[in-house]
Amino acid sequence: MTINELTEKDIRACAQVFVEIFNDEPWNDQWTFERALTYITEFFQTPNFQGYLAMDGDDIIGFIYGVKRSWWSGDEFFIHEMGVKPAYHGQEIGSTLLDHLSKELDDKVAYLSLLTDRGMPAEAFYQKNGFEEIERLVFYSKDVQVGETVKK
Repeated sequence: MTINELTEKDIRACAQVFVEIFNDEPWNDQWTFERALTYITEFFQTPNFQGYLAMDGDDIIGFIYGVKRSWWSGDEFFIHEMGVKPAYHGQEIGSTLLDHLSKELDDKVAYLSLLTDRGMPAEAFYQKNGFEEIERLVFYSKDVQVGETVKK
């Protein structure tokens, strides 16, 4: 396995892997390739974007990406997405991606932060890798399309 920087030429292949990962258990999302491509492209175009791919030969088997943000107590890197193909779970690929990201950001940020679903395997994974829940925070969401069903 090698770790490569996520570049613009990788976005289409990364979107395909994104769909494969998040439409599968335990997430069971309903991503289309086109929607995932737009989603990743928008993040890629964000200032201070940084991303990495776990590669098995020419195949993407995992990814991590996010953005560096200014914060009052020191800059943070917010991890927007991270995923590993199901066939590669349990092989320390996610931990390797986190370690690589941490080394790349070593003197540039004070914190890594992220959101994930409570009760999912990802929650235990992040705890195992040193992340702690911030009890004082709460996440809110509101539907804005009145009278229509919004897919979440």
